[in-house]
Amino acid sequence: MKMALSLKEARSFIVYPNADSNKYSRGVVGLLTGSDRFPGAGVLSCKAALRSGAGFCRYMGEGRFCNSLVLGNCPEIVLGEGACDSFLVGSGISDVLQDPRRDLAKRIFSDASMYRKGAGRLVLDAGAMDLVLDSLPAVPTVITPHSGELQKLLKKKGVEADAESILKDPVRFAKLASRLFSCAVLLKGSHTVAAAGDFSEEVEADCHFLACAGTGDVLAGFLAGFLAVSKPEGEEGFVRACAAAAYLHNLAGKIASRSMEGPGHSIVASDVAANLPNAYLWAIQKDKLDL
Repeated sequence: MKMALSLKEARSFIVYPNADSNKYSRGVVGLLTGSDRFPGAGVLSCKAALRSGAGFCRYMGEGRFCNSLVLGNCPEIVLGEGACDSFLVGSGISDVLQDPRRDLAKRIFSDASMYRKGAGRLVLDAGAMDLVLDSLPAVPTVITPHSGELQKLLKKKGVEADAESILKDPVRFAKLASRLFSCAVLLKGSHTVAAAGDFSEEVEADCHFLACAGTGDVLAGFLAGFLAVSKPEGEEGFVRACAAAAYLHNLAGKIASRSMEGPGHSIVASDVAANLPNAYLWAIQKDKLDL
């Protein structure tokens, strides 16, 4: 039986800056997230991306309101489009094809020139996941559904599967979705699965305090930043990096809720984003600190 991703494996994807690092070499991430209806998703995804270790983050909001809200909460963000190492599209957007930014979203999905050096990684969340239904992405791509979202996506491909069945066998359904949609899948849940083709990694997401609004936006933003920094190679490397991001996101939740040992306490999504650097520190120093 395959074991869940370990701390050592997750830690291997953490990239350290050195004396030659600059804000561009550390990774550039772009976020087309949030909307006038769900502006908080833009803030949360940006907070997480900024704490991923990426050196430069761009934000492309729906309009002045979203841009002002994000910039007010994240002054480190640069507004406007530009070439990136990775993009996140979709968090806080109900249907990207009905969004004013749909043409930009389509270019990010299909045009490799949107990425630095013509290569990068793409994260599709929430209302942007439908982009994989009818065409192939230009760069390695991961969708981030929970069981209910995956149920709807599969139905659009003629596959009937209820959310309960998906939860009972997440590995099988993540692999099935990956083959149907020609991309990687990060199927979120208490037992999270990252898969591409016949390869998968499993993550025990045992911080149940993460079951609250906005934590998916944090995970998506963090994942996009994490991929921009780690720049994983090959399909299996890409899947492992996605699983490592989910592992560290769960760890940040445990630190925020003080549930490393004991019952812990309730948290909100912003607490998780704020503790992503502490998750890095804990993961790096655990052996030394014997935590």
